[in-house]
Amino acid sequence: ESSMAMAHSHSHSHSLVRVKFFLLVLVVSFPSLLPGGGGGFQGALACTVLFAGRSATQDGSVMASHSDDGEGDSDPRVVRVDAKKFPSKTSYPRRIPNSQQNLRNIRPDVETFPRFVGSGYGETYEPTQPWNAKYKPTTPVGSIEQVDSTYAYYDANYGFMNEKQLGMGESTCSARIAVPAPWRPGGEAMFCINELSRIAMERCDTARCAVQLMGQLAEDHGYYGASAGIEGSGESLVVHDKNEGWVFHILPSDPNRTKTSANWVAQRIPDDHVLVIANMYVIRHVDFTDTANFLFSKNLVVDAIAGGWYTPKTPGDYSDFDFTAAYSDGEYNHKFYTGRRVWGAYRLLASHLNLPADYHNLRDDAPYPFSARPDRKVTAQDFFRVHRDWYENTPFDMSKHLAAGAFGVPDRYMTEGTTGVKGAWERSIALFRTAYSHITVSRSWLPDSVGGVVWLGQGAAHGTSYVPLFAGANRISWAHSIGDPSSLNRTSVWWSHRYALNVARGMRFMDSHKFIAATQSKLESDAADLVSRVSTSGDPPTGDSLAQLSEDHVNRVRDAWWSLVDTVVVTFADGWHTTTSQVGAALGYPSWWLETVGYENGPPPPHPHDNKEEEISVS
Repeated sequence: ESSMAMAHSHSHSHSLVRVKFFLLVLVVSFPSLLPGGGGGFQGALACTVLFAGRSATQDGSVMASHSDDGEGDSDPRVVRVDAKKFPSKTSYPRRIPNSQQNLRNIRPDVETFPRFVGSGYGETYEPTQPWNAKYKPTTPVGSIEQVDSTYAYYDANYGFMNEKQLGMGESTCSARIAVPAPWRPGGEAMFCINELSRIAMERCDTARCAVQLMGQLAEDHGYYGASAGIEGSGESLVVHDKNEGWVFHILPSDPNRTKTSANWVAQRIPDDHVLVIANMYVIRHVDFTDTANFLFSKNLVVDAIAGGWYTPKTPGDYSDFDFTAAYSDGEYNHKFYTGRRVWGAYRLLASHLNLPADYHNLRDDAPYPFSARPDRKVTAQDFFRVHRDWYENTPFDMSKHLAAGAFGVPDRYMTEGTTGVKGAWERSIALFRTAYSHITVSRSWLPDSVGGVVWLGQGAAHGTSYVPLFAGANRISWAHSIGDPSSLNRTSVWWSHRYALNVARGMRFMDSHKFIAATQSKLESDAADLVSRVSTSGDPPTGDSLAQLSEDHVNRVRDAWWSLVDTVVVTFADGWHTTTSQVGAALGYPSWWLETVGYENGPPPPHPHDNKEEEISVS
């Protein structure tokens, strides 16, 4: 039996309610149901998550991060969802059937642009917006009964911080079980991880409440993953509040046993530890007697035994149960896709572990810990550094060797479906196709309105500037909420970052990226000063004032990045180096690259003339 208790009342008197599932007409065609077309659904399937407990950070905050690593059609927009109050059932006219009273619609799992078209979740999603004109409103896949009131929160592909300082970071995982999405033939599960995170943001003010609520909803009404296959059918969330953090793993239940349920487990992270998740489960041994540190679904062990993935050494004794060994399908894409990032992050945060860079099988060998004490207490800026890492000065440095080109570009474009050549690239933590990343920070000693801070970086981490959003702000800047990947918009901070990084790749990257790094350092220092002023104010701002502070800052950031593009182009145009003191100095290529590509074997000098007497000199 599960030790989990249902999430009960808190300051909003929210409670779990009975869930009603719509009787849906079976929809076979994906484009006919979901916005964005495309015939399939995909999401951020390659995300990296970090966590630090309150005794592992310099200031006593609790922190988590998430990089949303999608593809070329990812939706990078970030919105703020308002707090809401709903009338009680008794206030409805009797003529309205019970089935239509006070329902909370459940959105499908869509992370491509546009992830949603409709009302109630931010102005950018309204059908009247020009970027939504060619898309149909999103069709819900079901509904649950609504609660009396909900919290405000920041949202993108997942909910990630609410007004009570509840924060989250997500990473998709492989799992041994996959089920169809509800719009596919045979699909009966209602919940994806996206909607579970949003409902937790709306209804919970503690991490434990969020874990219990998400687990109960998924068990009762089914869970489906971000992928129709086993790569991406599982999920991980790091969930934290002002005091503690939990890892939450989930996957569908066996459709041959229970079609509309889920298997899940959660483990509390030690307060003095950091943790890394990179597209693979990390919870190993589960202590079913320790309800302070473990929560789990009721059929967790039963389903593993039935699937043949776990056999207890002694019948009825589950002390040797390993969740990852039982339910993970291991790394996806290729070996080191997960392990290299875990190794890379711990080498920066907890180098004393001296972890191996190689292993045989990540799932079976378990070479890396669930979590670890850091070398020193960390800050949000340390998480910035990890998310920008391409393994510099290691044997796996992505800016070295021929694949990086003459100028050290660490990015490796996707090749699937473009060539018959078989192979794989290393996978760094920094990734060119990151739509956005964020670090959520919760501080128990401050009012919720200013204690909760999101450091948001839209675009690839090595080409973005992290800017602060406050939990108590009552709106979000349009600079964050505009981001159609098919239409450049200079109001969008995402487009400013994306544009600058793409220009830098084509203009002596390792030289032009120095300009990016300097700009990041200056703007993020200014942002830290802003957060410090707000945090130490005797009369901290709230609501509109907080929103305006963030908006003024992000507007300065956006404008600085558009200006940065011009600076990089002027400085390195056409392969020359131009500064205030020199114009058009030749820079050429590195010697190692010229030797590698055969420059020395190029066309020879002109052939000398045989008849010297025929040469005429004019003086």
